[in-house]
Amino acid sequence: MNDSTDPLADALTETLPVLLTALEAMEVAQQAFHPARPERVITFLEPYFEPLKQAQARLAPLSFPVHVEKFGSQLKTAFTYAVRTAENYQLAATSPESGMRAGRTLSKARAHLFPLATLLNPIHQFFLEPSLRNQAQISERWQQEPLTSPFVHVENDYDQRGGASIFVPHWLDPDQAAPVVIALHGGTGHGRDMLWSWVREARSRGFVVIAPTSQDQTWQLHHPEQEMPAILALIEFVAQNTQIDRSKIMLTGMSDGATLTLQLGLAQSSPFTHLAPFSGTLDPALVESGAIAEAQNKSIYLVHGSQDWMFPVEVGKMTHQVLEAFNHHMIYREVEGLGHAFARSELPRLLPWFSDALMLES
Repeated sequence: MNDSTDPLADALTETLPVLLTALEAMEVAQQAFHPARPERVITFLEPYFEPLKQAQARLAPLSFPVHVEKFGSQLKTAFTYAVRTAENYQLAATSPESGMRAGRTLSKARAHLFPLATLLNPIHQFFLEPSLRNQAQISERWQQEPLTSPFVHVENDYDQRGGASIFVPHWLDPDQAAPVVIALHGGTGHGRDMLWSWVREARSRGFVVIAPTSQDQTWQLHHPEQEMPAILALIEFVAQNTQIDRSKIMLTGMSDGATLTLQLGLAQSSPFTHLAPFSGTLDPALVESGAIAEAQNKSIYLVHGSQDWMFPVEVGKMTHQVLEAFNHHMIYREVEGLGHAFARSELPRLLPWFSDALMLES
């Protein structure tokens, strides 16, 4: 940059690490949040709040040159949502729903930051798994500008229900079939938010993520068969433009999405080769109807938090016991300290289990 832009360069150098560090901390807080004990998360995040606001205040009045004006707008908006996330967590002491709302604003912060990943190495590294972040420069594979956005939102704005958000890493080899992860949100959730639980890993390892949004506030758990056609249509929609590996299609979900994962995954002729329910419940109808026997034909990875405040860990243990009677090779992971939240920390183990092709080089 020339002399006139040096103050801007200095501001970016000093404020960007503050933003990225705060976002990382808030991702950790998202897993640990407990509505009855928000003070633990608030205390953990307190050192990041004031530096984040100060960094935003420093960047806000600065003007970006015309050729990077869009870059500046994206970055400032990411700061806005990051600060809003911090404020939501601060309010959680008196308003538990604010703590839940923080997940939405955190997703929006990441969504505005992601387009800058091919421009600045720190942002690029933020959207990679930690073991890949030691590169001095952005590698050619990730640096190339995508011809089209890696995101597709099918009638899935935040004020819409029944659509889906899709992420296809732009660097996928078109001649090589890619694994597919279908990620189902929990009750009152949204596919746009659920997608961000998987983007970093998908970008790092190379798989497709499909995150549908339920028609209503949650899935039709009393009539799960009604959810199947839309999900199958989404798989075919992606297959029109991306070569997918039909031997590696994982259905996964959080909370109500986990319950639906087992309902659909254990249906006869289900196309899902792997099932990964996170922090859900087992529908008794699966046992009563005998559909539970289909578990013997599936690869199953069950996850539950030891401190789950919605569905106590005993629910996970019971589900494991019932499923294991039909599938001795299934995996059950109880995550110590995890509340009712998506166990993102489990993905480094889950993904190589799902597909050998998704193992990161050590």
